Amino acid sequence: MFDFVDRNKKVVQIILGLVILTFMFWGIQSYRSGGANDAASVDGEKIGMSEFDLVLKQQQENLRESMGKNADPAMLDSPGLKIAVLERLIQKQLLLNDADHVGIAVTDAQLIAAIQSIPAFRKNGVFSQETYESLLKSRGLTPVRFESEVRQDLSRQQLLGAVAQAGFVSLASAKEFAGIIDQQRAVSMASFTPEQFLQAQKAGEEEIAGYYKSHLDEFKAPEQVRVDYLVFSPETLQNQIQVGEDEAKQYYDAHRAEFSVPEERSASHILIAVARDATAPQVQEARARAMKILEEVKKSPEKFAELAKKYSQDPGSASSGGNLGYFKQGMMVKPFDDAVFSMKPGQVSDLVRSDFGFHIIRLDAVKPAETKSFAEAKGEIIRRIAMQKAGKKFSENADNFSNMVYEQSGGLKAAADAFKLPVQTSGWLEESGSNASFPSNKKLLQAIFSDDALKKKRNTEAIEVSPNVLVSAHVVDTKPAYTKTLAEVSAEIGKKLNEQKAVDAALSQGKEKLKALQSGKEEGISWQPEIDVSRRNAGDLGGSDIANAVFRADVSKLPVYVGVESPKGYTIVRISRLIEAPAPGQPELKALEGQMKQAASQEELSDYFNGLKGRAKITINRNLVSMKPAD
Repeated sequence: MFDFVDRNKKVVQIILGLVILTFMFWGIQSYRSGGANDAASVDGEKIGMSEFDLVLKQQQENLRESMGKNADPAMLDSPGLKIAVLERLIQKQLLLNDADHVGIAVTDAQLIAAIQSIPAFRKNGVFSQETYESLLKSRGLTPVRFESEVRQDLSRQQLLGAVAQAGFVSLASAKEFAGIIDQQRAVSMASFTPEQFLQAQKAGEEEIAGYYKSHLDEFKAPEQVRVDYLVFSPETLQNQIQVGEDEAKQYYDAHRAEFSVPEERSASHILIAVARDATAPQVQEARARAMKILEEVKKSPEKFAELAKKYSQDPGSASSGGNLGYFKQGMMVKPFDDAVFSMKPGQVSDLVRSDFGFHIIRLDAVKPAETKSFAEAKGEIIRRIAMQKAGKKFSENADNFSNMVYEQSGGLKAAADAFKLPVQTSGWLEESGSNASFPSNKKLLQAIFSDDALKKKRNTEAIEVSPNVLVSAHVVDTKPAYTKTLAEVSAEIGKKLNEQKAVDAALSQGKEKLKALQSGKEEGISWQPEIDVSRRNAGDLGGSDIANAVFRADVSKLPVYVGVESPKGYTIVRISRLIEAPAPGQPELKALEGQMKQAASQEELSDYFNGLKGRAKITINRNLVSMKPAD
């Protein structure tokens, strides 16, 4: 069972905080309320505040590292993040309790082997005690604490491995499932859309008035204001910067490499996916399947796109015939990159193995490298230099701008003159900002609708609405909240009623035609061209609702007709033929068996977690998770 743990060393990285935790949310409302001295309790086992604070701090640091300057302080201190951390700790304690209950233990030898195999603790390929202790210290951990956590997590992983392995799927089941998902149904569709019926709809005045009276809340207009505002940013200062041709030429000569456009290539591929850590038999099965597809491609290279749609397991490109567009050298994984940049246009590669699986690649086109002349690059260079100077000017004067709009708060003219900025005027603006036509954010809108700005007629402070963009506003006009008159909204209501009538007409006509078809009358239907679809490849049906209806239909007697209702109208689908799936090859069958076992294992784990939670007595410190974010 330890082999399973050995293949899943990411648990140790999780403890170190080297990766972002993945949380399982059960709903915090389902827990009992506990005392204020601990974060939570699971069957009497306490989760202390110190443990909670440590994990929360690690998670916050992970998010700061991953988000960089875009990290939102409010999000890092939000109740949602605290709930996520607490959920994770509760889940870990549930697993530890059950591991203890069933007698799972981790030996010292297993613990040492697991820790020494972690790359982060190695120096020159060998475990380093110094590196180990140093890295733990940087994460706020002691060896004793860390080793205890690793031992506990290894026992939990052994338990999860045993549960996951309970998911069993036979080869016969996989074969039957392959026949189901690859069976094709020949279908034609007829659509009844609201647009087809819209022109015939006309809501009457009484109908419009009736809707208005019964939906007055929809037509309440909130308080609105118009403001003068100044935007202080490198962009608004850029127009003030003059850049001479000599200066631009000097920049070009010093940065000529920046204006060289490297060669780009466009390629398409068919991917047969295989995991990086797949077993030798799994790799062999995938290779065999890929080779069969490669033989098809070489026999009919003009059908490459068609075969990619049929076979490729790359969700990002399969639907577009495997097309990956243009890319520069070095942008793809190395084996793929090496192959593409050694091929000629139109050439199809042999199998190429990468961490994602086996690729069959076709080079579609080549854009040669080129270098822009000074004349071609001049405009871009002038913009670059001007922006650099404007950025410096912004940094030097941001505080002066903020001070001036605050100190001379009766209007924006003084600051506009001092910094050579245009005073701009907004349209009518609501506090929600939904109709804002200038740079703004929640903080600026709150300042605009504050008593200081509305009643005392002072400038708002200079507020950073986005990085390096300061805005100050001054209210110049107000409009109190009111209910719009019928005359103001009559056209809007009429449009809405007509659109709903058109939807109703489309649904009615579609259902009527379906009923006629099912009774044997097929006249008056404009069918789209017939297509073949399967459960594996149903994208051409245009939506999951239609696909569900097609594959749930009783096809014991054909043709059969099904109808699907949606906000876009009504669709009738005629199923005229069944095309049984060809017998799957052994490699494909084994791959499908593996996927089904994985799904069964996930189902087992889900049931197992739900069972643990249902049997446990869990209490939480509700004050902890309901804390408001820091200001």
